[in-house]
Amino acid sequence: MNLRKNAALRHLFGVFFLCLFSVGVFAETSIAILDFELKDLTLAPRIPAEIERTAGIKAMLEGELKRAGYKIIAVDLDAQREANAGFGYLFDHSDIAAELAKNAGAEYILVGRLHKPSFLFAYIMGHLVRVSDGQLIGNYISETKGGDKKLTLKGVESLADKIDNDLDNIYTPPSPSRKVGLSDTSAAAEAPSEKPHTLAFGDAQLKWGSCPPLFPKGCEIAVLHGDLAKPNADVFLKVPANYAIPTHWHSSAERMVLVSGELRIEYTGHSPSVLKPGTYAYGPIKAPHKASCTNSGSCVLFIAFESPVDAHLAEDSQK
Repeated sequence: MNLRKNAALRHLFGVFFLCLFSVGVFAETSIAILDFELKDLTLAPRIPAEIERTAGIKAMLEGELKRAGYKIIAVDLDAQREANAGFGYLFDHSDIAAELAKNAGAEYILVGRLHKPSFLFAYIMGHLVRVSDGQLIGNYISETKGGDKKLTLKGVESLADKIDNDLDNIYTPPSPSRKVGLSDTSAAAEAPSEKPHTLAFGDAQLKWGSCPPLFPKGCEIAVLHGDLAKPNADVFLKVPANYAIPTHWHSSAERMVLVSGELRIEYTGHSPSVLKPGTYAYGPIKAPHKASCTNSGSCVLFIAFESPVDAHLAEDSQK
């Protein structure tokens, strides 16, 4: 009889410890993620596209961590606003962030920032705080180039990997060959529709034409790729030395690199910049600006337009 009782007790304890082990293995680590802040140090800060990109980082990061098995905890927005004493406050005060997460029922909280020191580079930054003692346990930086959504997602994946390394080590970044909404077979079977090519600003095959009438005589333009009436056209703009371009704006954003000469460019409301060969500049949508080529020789400017090309004189163009 005693043997039967002992066997039953051993079985009962075995089931009990197995249950405890199972709970420990399958329990989800919970994490709260606050909205990312934008710290934009460029000459044209906080353009709508950058604000939109910053607002989307939280959802991207939540998606990556949730896919790995983390439990995402929402923080009440009113409570977050009440606790936030200004830009960067929660980023620098781990104890206050931890209190927010504690009230929401999370074990960890991630406070993030998109730091943009230039038009070309941005850095996705994050502070991971342990709620139980309010300690900062992770300080992360992931570099991302440009404002393309796919490149931003790669930066978020890098951030998720760094967070996971300090927590459960269960996250696997997606393969670089991952295609969203496309099968691998269809992508591989589809041949490129265009041929690669290169052009230099001195090539005889370039066809130079006149700039829009609003620019003074002497301005020339050559199409390098695409159609000016369609999105994503690339051009060379050429003006002689001592040439002034009046204040104007475009419906498209401009991505520019000076090829030769020295160009002074000024966006209304911002300090002027002097571009030298190799200098990159970004022009926001509908941002009035003027430019002048100095006496150091003719200026050739590469411009990549996002939308169909147009140009409109600004109200102060005659000033």
